[in-house]
Amino acid sequence: MIKGEPYAGLYQRVRLARALLPPAIVVVVVLFELWVWPYAEMRWAFWLQLAFYGLIGPFVTWVTLDWIAEEVHKRETTERALLEANRRINAVREVMRRSLLAENLEEAMRSVASAIREALGREVALELEGFRWATPGFTAPPAQEIQLHRSGGRLLLASAADPDFLEVLAGEVDSVLEAAKARTRELLTLFEVDQALRAEANLEKLLEGLLEKIVRWADAEGGAVYLLDEEGLLHLWAQRGIDVPPQAFLPEGAWAEALEEATFVAPRRLAVPLREKTRVGLLVLQGPEEQMREKLPFLRILAGQVTLAVRNAQAYLRAEELAINEERNRIAREIHDGIAQALAFMALKLDLATRLLERDPKTALAEIQTVKDTLRQQIREVRRSIFALRPIDLERYGFLDSLRRYAEAFAEQAGFRVRLELPERVNLSQASELVLFRVLQEALNNVAKHAQARTVTVRLEPVGAKGACLEVRDDGKGFDPEATQASGLGGFGLTQMRERVLARGGTFEVHSAPGEGTRVRAKLLY
Repeated sequence: MIKGEPYAGLYQRVRLARALLPPAIVVVVVLFELWVWPYAEMRWAFWLQLAFYGLIGPFVTWVTLDWIAEEVHKRETTERALLEANRRINAVREVMRRSLLAENLEEAMRSVASAIREALGREVALELEGFRWATPGFTAPPAQEIQLHRSGGRLLLASAADPDFLEVLAGEVDSVLEAAKARTRELLTLFEVDQALRAEANLEKLLEGLLEKIVRWADAEGGAVYLLDEEGLLHLWAQRGIDVPPQAFLPEGAWAEALEEATFVAPRRLAVPLREKTRVGLLVLQGPEEQMREKLPFLRILAGQVTLAVRNAQAYLRAEELAINEERNRIAREIHDGIAQALAFMALKLDLATRLLERDPKTALAEIQTVKDTLRQQIREVRRSIFALRPIDLERYGFLDSLRRYAEAFAEQAGFRVRLELPERVNLSQASELVLFRVLQEALNNVAKHAQARTVTVRLEPVGAKGACLEVRDDGKGFDPEATQASGLGGFGLTQMRERVLARGGTFEVHSAPGEGTRVRAKLLY
């Protein structure tokens, strides 16, 4: 059974013709015979009947068949049009499907070009933002070229195609490539934000860098980042491209609402909350309101990254403050346990030498020599401590040169030989460079104080694309790490090194045994 138009219409017309045509022929024949019957004896009547029956049958048959052929031709034409329309719809659907599966712009261009080639049966090429992807058989110059206005690209065909269908297909290609560009920009922005989080420990510089990337992605006119202090005031920490008052203020009205949910705090100024479990601050962008609303879902994701950056930087600052306080306490203990006791010892010796000077000059001179030896030793210790506390400008000399300078100068002060094994270059973030440098400082300080080593080896090895492993090994007297930790005596420097490295997501190892020297290893991966 044939269903649907135009098949049902054609079938009905054929049935109608089959029902009406035979009776109509019978009527015509009967009327003709009745008209001719009175003249049946005449010779011309015979020839008239012969002509009538010889022509009417073929004529009716020809008319009928011609009509049927015309209807069949219309049906075939309609079928071909439907098949072509269906093919084009499938082609558009395939272009969209493949583009949605693509993870980046280059893959989207490759998938779309392949889908167009299958749909049109022609070699094609796509050009967009400096990228070009062509099917294997494409040759220049193109026979047909279409501009993709939304994405700013071009569609090139090696041979001409139906312009109407090509216009529809080009419109869909333009839309999917623009969407792929948007997805790629979002991924790149997230990657840049993630890299910035890893590379910068200074909160102000970090927020300025993040704000620049977010403003660029959003095509905004400018932006600002406000952070809440302990008293609930909003402080400006970063700004770009907009004028905002630098004074801290109490959030009221729209500003207070923005701390809970994104809203416009002023015409063309969208404020997105920075919050984790508690309120952290606001990310403010200036631009057309409709554009800002469209970008709000991804802006919320970026705001979450900024919040994470703030929390990490604040935690890092707190850790630095704790480390400074611990360093001050350590210096105080060293002065009390070392220099202060040595000065007290020398004072007693000098007092003893004064009393013995007349009675026993020889013993008095021996005591004075002991004081002199102790004083020289403490002078070396003070110089070494001052050198260890002296800041090193990593930005001025660079990480590797700073390691070399510090290790050689410290070894000269401490009186041991240092052997350096450094690569030509290493790829590390500034924060990780500082952590490894502090590990080197503390490790060399421990060698000078406790190891009685003759030679120290400092080795730095690159790890992966962005990481490094620092090893400091000495040939000193060594110690038992477990016994030292269990006794609670010493080990403060090792604990401080371990905490610094673990805070950056690295690994820290200490290998030592009495009489076998000590090896300290710190590895960071970014």
